[in-house]
Amino acid sequence: MSDTQLQTPKPPLIHIIRHGESLHNIEHNYPHRDPPLTSTGHTATRNIAIPATPDLLLISPMTRTIQTALNAFPFLQEPAPFPIEVQIWPALREAHDAICNVGVGRAALGAQFPQFDFSRCPEEWDHGPTTREGATARAEEVRVRLKELSATYANIVLVTHRGFIAFLVKGRRFDVCDVRSFRFATGAEAEDGTARLGLHCEILEVQDFGPTLLVLHRGSDEIQSLADVG
Repeated sequence: MSDTQLQTPKPPLIHIIRHGESLHNIEHNYPHRDPPLTSTGHTATRNIAIPATPDLLLISPMTRTIQTALNAFPFLQEPAPFPIEVQIWPALREAHDAICNVGVGRAALGAQFPQFDFSRCPEEWDHGPTTREGATARAEEVRVRLKELSATYANIVLVTHRGFIAFLVKGRRFDVCDVRSFRFATGAEAEDGTARLGLHCEILEVQDFGPTLLVLHRGSDEIQSLADVG
């Protein structure tokens, strides 16, 4: 048997990025909707790195997540088409209802960031109040869609928010600019009910992170800067 036949294929990976520091992270009573990155946030997001070259980028429709992506992927500052596929996903929005997590409508986003397609976003920000049950269901919908996409894409990058990440995957709280890589559970892992259960890092209660389950990937290759893509 050849060395090639002995190699285990790499699983598709989901690389999750929390946005950089924005105004509401340092002004805890920030009174305005959709805050931008701070100057520190802009600097830090230019140094974000993941352990693979992405082939699909999914971004929450908020100024801070879009700015994070623009800094981490400089080619996004040019007009489309981009060297990798890019999609704006409203389902990646935050899971808390503070004013800082209220975004803007499709026209305002398009005027500020004309290189992106915001057709998946509502004309006006009309998402209802977030509940634990609703955020749990939304996280599962995102995982299911990611699993479908992983049949086509080997390395999918999400740029999203701390609160929503806490519903999406198990593990410690994401800091600003944190990046972690996940794979989908094997059949045996998914059937193990205990593997699906973990502590929700925000509310410190047991959460079911299935039935579609993402587990932390521990076999990453050397770090490659996102700035090298394209």
